[in-house]
Amino acid sequence: MKIVAGSLILLFVMMSVSVSAKNNSLAEKRANLITSWMEKKLDLSVEQITQIEVLNLKYEKEIEKLTMEKDGFPCMQAVRDSLKRKEVEMKDVLSDKQLANYIECKCELKEELKRNCKDLM
Repeated sequence: MKIVAGSLILLFVMMSVSVSAKNNSLAEKRANLITSWMEKKLDLSVEQITQIEVLNLKYEKEIEKLTMEKDGFPCMQAVRDSLKRKEVEMKDVLSDKQLANYIECKCELKEELKRNCKDLM
């Protein structure tokens, strides 16, 4: 589980670091991709989709900002902490079963982001 979380954090850092100044919508694109994946994987209701969209965008923007401000290990720690806060907030939106499924399938999300990373940039 720690390896998967570390890999997901590293992926977010790598994707965010490669953002150019002119591409301000990368966080939004990643957030949309994550929301779409969650919608399919977790069978979200319309109300949940709206709330998850807001959370994903909030944290993708935060992660993008962190990766612009920090380097190396401090950056990875900050991103990890951000993703943990996101999961805490998701507890208010998702059922226990949906949250458990999300946590269990993070590796799939990481692969989805990898596959689509080039298209996003």
